[in-house]
Amino acid sequence: MTRTLLATTLIAVSIAVLAANTIGGALAQNAARILFVALCLIGVRTSTLREFLLLSAALILGGLLYQSSDGRLALLAGMDLASYFAAFIALLTALKIGAERSASVLSVGQYLIRQPSGRRFIATASGGHVLGVFLNFGAVSLMAPLIQSATKRADGSIDRDLERRQMSALLRGFAWILLWAPTTLTQAVLLTLFTEIDQGKIVSFGVATSLLMMGLGLAYDRFEWRGQAKPFSDGAAPVFPRKAFFRLALVCGSLIGATGALQLRMGYNTALSLMFIAPSVTFFWFVMQKPAGVSLGRQLASFGPALQSDAPGLARAAIALGLSGFIGRALADVLPVATIATQTDLSQMPGWLFLAILPLLITLGGQVALSPIILVVFIGQVVQSFPTLPAEPTHIVFALSAGWAISMFASPNATATLLISATSRIPPTTLTWRWNLRYGAICYIVLLCIFALLES
Repeated sequence: MTRTLLATTLIAVSIAVLAANTIGGALAQNAARILFVALCLIGVRTSTLREFLLLSAALILGGLLYQSSDGRLALLAGMDLASYFAAFIALLTALKIGAERSASVLSVGQYLIRQPSGRRFIATASGGHVLGVFLNFGAVSLMAPLIQSATKRADGSIDRDLERRQMSALLRGFAWILLWAPTTLTQAVLLTLFTEIDQGKIVSFGVATSLLMMGLGLAYDRFEWRGQAKPFSDGAAPVFPRKAFFRLALVCGSLIGATGALQLRMGYNTALSLMFIAPSVTFFWFVMQKPAGVSLGRQLASFGPALQSDAPGLARAAIALGLSGFIGRALADVLPVATIATQTDLSQMPGWLFLAILPLLITLGGQVALSPIILVVFIGQVVQSFPTLPAEPTHIVFALSAGWAISMFASPNATATLLISATSRIPPTTLTWRWNLRYGAICYIVLLCIFALLES
């Protein structure tokens, strides 16, 4: 019963948010707010400690805002942001309903992680990056268990060195999609906060930097394991799964092409267009996986149970990220941000230094369990309060995205790290502090050089 309610409420929240952001009107806005609150209440039964803590913080901040008329307006704005983020992540993460049941995804994933030792890092990092673009966090949930199965020796023991290198490659490849991929929550958040930016510049900077950072990840992997014995090899490279790759490319191409067409036709932004397209792609992807001997009607009828099966996970992600967005927005209104901003003169601060502070704040906040989305939304609100900015808004968005990306493999509380840890039973502190903190420091130093070039 709870799963059915969660699935129904997720659908209702998504429809209300889409209506509020296209048709508009008080009815749609109020419906989205009320339905998000209902989702939080219904989701209590399947929530973890993280969602309970976020809900408690949101209730406290909401109570503080409700005490004044301006605060009540801010409360409604925060609820709008929360419902939007919840609908976005639910609709995009729902792609995993098709991915988890796709033999093509499994074949491509196995092909990537079973490469000979010389190509394993590149295949795993690039695979995590590309799959992450349209599977989001579902990519790490899919590939982590595949990696562990591929690191088993013939006697059943696990090659721990190979496991470490492959898990690190997955994190180092996946994290950098946050710099540019429109399917990530990062871009949805930042494009909501900063509307006057050059999106083409963001994508080009992001793709170039992602390639650079993954190259650094490969170089650091080779340096870190220099002189070490090569991990065991399964022999020849696996046969390229041509049909599976074509099917997966067709899904990805359909998602991107239909999103672009809707943008051009209706003038919606990328995030909103994706929210319309992703459910359709998910549904058709699921239907096209009809097993032999199963009728089309029976396959269609099985979509509802599949959605209900994934509903608790989708709801937890929607609640956590929606509440995090609300908290970040509410903090900016509860704290005397406007007063601080008017008294702070940033005109003399070098632009590169201002940009350098942003990733540092996000990464350090992640060490004490502060979600990147809370910090990004809060910092975004604070930055917009300053009368003058020492750096271009496009560069600020790039710096915030970079900080979010670094936190993915340098913070033990990041979502990707927690998902891999839950699947592999490797402690989050091992995945981050022990295996990737030094790589994160190198990336930060490189980012300093990039910031200096951007603001020169």
